[in-house]
Amino acid sequence: MLSNDERENIILLLKLGYSINEINKITHKSKGTIYTYYKKLFGKKIKDVSINEADDEFIGEYMIRFFFNCNDLSHNSQLVEFFSKNFEKSPNIYKEENVLIFTYISKKLFKFLLNFVVWDISVDILGRNRKSRTIYLKPRDYSLNFKIGFLRGFMDSDGHISNKKIQFSSASQRIMDKTMSFLLECGFIDMNYYFYEEKRKNRVGMYHIALNKSERMNFFRRVQPRNLRKLNAPAGI
Repeated sequence: MLSNDERENIILLLKLGYSINEINKITHKSKGTIYTYYKKLFGKKIKDVSINEADDEFIGEYMIRFFFNCNDLSHNSQLVEFFSKNFEKSPNIYKEENVLIFTYISKKLFKFLLNFVVWDISVDILGRNRKSRTIYLKPRDYSLNFKIGFLRGFMDSDGHISNKKIQFSSASQRIMDKTMSFLLECGFIDMNYYFYEEKRKNRVGMYHIALNKSERMNFFRRVQPRNLRKLNAPAGI
């Protein structure tokens, strides 16, 4: 039997986006007990969607756009193959300046993505709703490969690497808390997590995670960010 404080702690961690495994390690309560409260908050735990069969009824109902660097030919061709194989339909592709845009019209893909992410109002550190919205990961058990892919995508899109550190930045505390969790679970420990409060008007504060220089080579070996030219990666990585 859990005490009121223990129940409230589990519920709070679930709302913050911690996975059942993470909460199990923090609270030392059984996964079955934690899952009971997960179901009360979010319904039954989401299972991976089977996407082997075509579902023509839903094709053409939802439009999703993905934006990629035109120079990353290998990655882009892999994505086309992924869409064609798993959703039985190739995306429409067009170019705007140096950006390659994949347009995919499918309710099936839209519903599949919603198994992993939530589109919600972002909240600042004082709990006040912002005008902007943010996407964050749903609480669920993610594989190590997923975590590495998440870190790679974050770094390629909004990351920064210098000779002294590797830095992730976002206005979303949910995203940054999850990023911190993924980094730790992938073996990165020499880092700092902090919030910079923006003094200028109409600007939001930013959360930052900075991996120190000692983690630089390990990060390149494990995460292998694709946009190496942008990130000034050392030769041979």
